[in-house]
Amino acid sequence: MSENNLIKYVDDFFNDLELYDDKYNGHHYKGLLKAGIDVFLDNENEYNAYEVYQTFFMIYQITAEKKSDKETSSSIVSEPNSLLDLVKIMKKYEDNTGDLIERQRDHFIHSVNVFILGLAIYSQNKNYRAAFAEYITLSPYENYYKIDNTLSHEEFLYRWGVASLFHDIGYPVEIIGKQLNQFMNEGVKSISSAYNANTAIDFKDFNEFNTIIKIDPNFADEFTSVYEEAKFLNLFKPTDIMAHKISTDFAGVDVNRVAKHLDNFVIAMGNKGFIDHGFFSSILVLNSYGYLIQKYSKNHEFFFYPIVDSATAILLHNYYKKVLQDDLYNLPALNPRHSPIAYLLILCDELQEWNRQPLGTKDRQKNHVNDLKIVIDDDRLEVDYIVKTGSMGLGFSQDKENFLKNVLSISSIFRRNFLIFTDVSHDGEIMREIVKSEVQAPHTLLRNVEKLALKIHEQYIETATLEFRKKEAEGDVDEDARTDFENKTKPFDELSSYLKLANIRQARSIPKKLNMIGCELANLSDKRPAITEFTEEEVIDLAKYEHDEWCDEKIRQGWTYGPDRDDSKLIHDCLVPWDELTPQVQQYDIDPVKNIPLLVESIGLKIVRSSIRMLTIEMHRFYQSNEEGTEDFDNLPDYIKYSNYKQADFLVRILKELGFDIVSADSPGEAVDPFDEDALEYLAKREHNAWYKLKVNLGWKFGPRDNDQKLNPNLVEWDVLDIDQKNKNKRTFRNLPELCKNVGLKIVRGN
Repeated sequence: MSENNLIKYVDDFFNDLELYDDKYNGHHYKGLLKAGIDVFLDNENEYNAYEVYQTFFMIYQITAEKKSDKETSSSIVSEPNSLLDLVKIMKKYEDNTGDLIERQRDHFIHSVNVFILGLAIYSQNKNYRAAFAEYITLSPYENYYKIDNTLSHEEFLYRWGVASLFHDIGYPVEIIGKQLNQFMNEGVKSISSAYNANTAIDFKDFNEFNTIIKIDPNFADEFTSVYEEAKFLNLFKPTDIMAHKISTDFAGVDVNRVAKHLDNFVIAMGNKGFIDHGFFSSILVLNSYGYLIQKYSKNHEFFFYPIVDSATAILLHNYYKKVLQDDLYNLPALNPRHSPIAYLLILCDELQEWNRQPLGTKDRQKNHVNDLKIVIDDDRLEVDYIVKTGSMGLGFSQDKENFLKNVLSISSIFRRNFLIFTDVSHDGEIMREIVKSEVQAPHTLLRNVEKLALKIHEQYIETATLEFRKKEAEGDVDEDARTDFENKTKPFDELSSYLKLANIRQARSIPKKLNMIGCELANLSDKRPAITEFTEEEVIDLAKYEHDEWCDEKIRQGWTYGPDRDDSKLIHDCLVPWDELTPQVQQYDIDPVKNIPLLVESIGLKIVRSSIRMLTIEMHRFYQSNEEGTEDFDNLPDYIKYSNYKQADFLVRILKELGFDIVSADSPGEAVDPFDEDALEYLAKREHNAWYKLKVNLGWKFGPRDNDQKLNPNLVEWDVLDIDQKNKNKRTFRNLPELCKNVGLKIVRGN
């Protein structure tokens, strides 16, 4: 993370930190923890993330060891670390299910980054530090970490470390639920949309899970002596403990009502079709610490204050918004003085997006935020996500900012400014990624795919032979290269199984590639003109995509990258991004793309512009007729073409929301013309908001029109949009029936 300021902010935190055991017992824990974080920030991988976990729980492991005693004798003590074991289990589940769950992402490296971001905010913002200090010193708890009898920053480090590093520890439960739901949605429902199958996680005995093992029958005595009302609760039951904590921190919240809701939360999640992993994480933390503190006869206050505070924060990082704000109490935006650890966990968990990778090899090429620029001080927080490749999704920055402002009282600690940006330097690349991620892969050509595969192999032989003869003439061919050439240019029936399947895969992907550029396959009798060649931009786009698919195929078959190719060891030097390939190797992807029209023609079909692509061009012509100086569609920058294509596809979807379909002109059904005013308002608003989110995602901001600086005066929400611009948006839909008619389509009422 070369461009962000987190390293400096973390340095500031540790410069102001003094650990109790370092000062009074001769340890060097602070330096070890700081070293682990420094190494992680230099190279964010699983190994270095786990090192941070190990160091933190070495410092704060609960065992029989009395670190405060200065003993001259030493002993070897072997104790299981159940907390680290939970971390290992979470990581194992993520690794093993990365390919099974769509949009599944890491929660291991992510949790360490959340931990580090919290340290940065604490060190840089005096308002948050004041809120935390007030919360600690005004509570009945008196055994918090002190240096020279004054509240130490170590109290924050401990509570925050437990909350941030454990906040996703229950995620395997959500993984299992997602697997079941995905099977139902993509499997059973794929048979027919008439199926309405769904599933949820169920517990045969949730009470067994929701119980702290009882070792000390007097475990709760200290707590009930301070909080008399808690004597009616089961303080060996995590949900009762957290219900009491919530009712203590938030005025007007009834402890019994929350306790009852938490007892039935598993059922409620099943009924609503979601799983809150934070709920399970919080119970796991209380179960673990409750058992360890009893086992080693630790001060029970240590559990009922710091640990319960951290565990309840883990619960609240989802529960506050989903339940306390929406379902039970309509609580206002969370103020840090009510629960400072929960406040910070919600904030940091939502903001931590940089360098998060989707798990699973099929998403190998899809990076998200690649870097971060962040500014934190006493009055402001500005987060600038830097996207170099991939896409963050529509309206990412604005949605995140709106969410945090609704859930948290941001002005309580950042009184002057709170802004989230997405800095995208390559609009075209981002639009390509958006189109690629959403394109459908129609099932077609199943009876002809082997014929296409044969043709693809023949083309490969032609390209490979030319390249081989050139190297041969230059004397650059050894015996291994000759053998490799001969093996790969054999007749199709004599190829290895892997090479046959590679050609089949390439043939099957042709419909998807065509769909990406707004084309589709059609019979020769179709009246639309045949596309006999692609534009240069389309060729390169599809060649890049072909290379990505080839890489995924190789990796799934067990190949890895190496600078020196060795087929016997499944090592390939071309398993690199497209831009790192030599022009000669790139040609192996370019030639098959250029030859797709001939391939399709050879099996009695043709390529035509899809109806949506034709509608896109027609809509642009309409826009051009009303806006002077607008370029022809073919002369537009590549990413604007993609944007317009996506816009037309989006129009089809929002028409469906009102019960309309766009079909060919000769299809059954009476054409709709015109739309009423209510429909025009709805459609124009939905279209504008989608455009707004897309622009924000691409790094655009409000301001006087300046394309170079990515400024646009219409980059505002619909309700404050200028009336003339609103009418322009409506004009598109008012004329849409006629535009559809011009390209052989019509709008009808759906079934």
